[in-house]
Amino acid sequence: MSVDVCAYGYVTREWEVFPDGTSREITAGPPYFLAAALASLGDRVRVVTRVSREDEHILDELRRLGVDVVNLGTMRSMKSRIIYRESGERELEVLSLARPFGLQDLDFCIRVSPRYIYLGPLTTQDFDLDFIRRARSRAQVVLDVQGFTRKVVGRRVVYVDWVWKLDAAPYVSILKLDDREGELLTGSREPEEIVSRLHEMGFGEVLLTTSWGVYASLRNRHIYRAPYRVRRVVGRTGRGDTATAAYLHARLRGWEPARAVVFAAAATSLKLMEVGPLKKSEAEVLRFLEEEYSQGP
Repeated sequence: MSVDVCAYGYVTREWEVFPDGTSREITAGPPYFLAAALASLGDRVRVVTRVSREDEHILDELRRLGVDVVNLGTMRSMKSRIIYRESGERELEVLSLARPFGLQDLDFCIRVSPRYIYLGPLTTQDFDLDFIRRARSRAQVVLDVQGFTRKVVGRRVVYVDWVWKLDAAPYVSILKLDDREGELLTGSREPEEIVSRLHEMGFGEVLLTTSWGVYASLRNRHIYRAPYRVRRVVGRTGRGDTATAAYLHARLRGWEPARAVVFAAAATSLKLMEVGPLKKSEAEVLRFLEEEYSQGP
């Protein structure tokens, strides 16, 4: 058996709380949204996660989509509450933490010979430098930096810089982040400046999402960008994970970053207009792209 992407991270139980006081429980976590989107687009995916026995059912949807799921188990699943403010800002409250991943867990990816190993940390403790180094010796590493900027203090999430980023940069093939995380890592609020400074730090390919759209760049190359085309946002959680999945799908197809970034923006737009993960095929995303962007990838 071989796969295109092997993804590490927590599939989580989360509660979204909206400004009007209403709430809903969702299944979430970086590998959940990423793997569901990749599978729907037609890619072969394995997810290596840690979910408690009592929460095993939250993995059923991924399995129905054809994702190969390996649950390593944990005493407590990762659980959190997302509070949306009128301003559009989000506050995170961690309800329980799962056991971190260790070097021995990489065996579950190595045996399926992936083209990409994806790491989706949710806290600063989920993966260490040795894990990233070992993963890079086996496949290209895609890292969503979000967790390395989230330090859990009690139940609160405190946003911090990723202190060992320079050590990790040589081992990260594609770095994914949003503009808030970009400001923490670089001190800049401007997308182009964030990408430029990350290249200077040693990161090669960078994928950046903002509230406006998606940016992508390779070292010493032009910064490509594409906006979202959304009539009404109803599914904000998982936006960045979906952009990553769509971008990876395009790169797996051999498309250049300029083409991949438009496809990622189109796929993410479709996800934002629905609750839950992206469940559109490549053909459906291309059709939306042609209608809304007046160009093919």
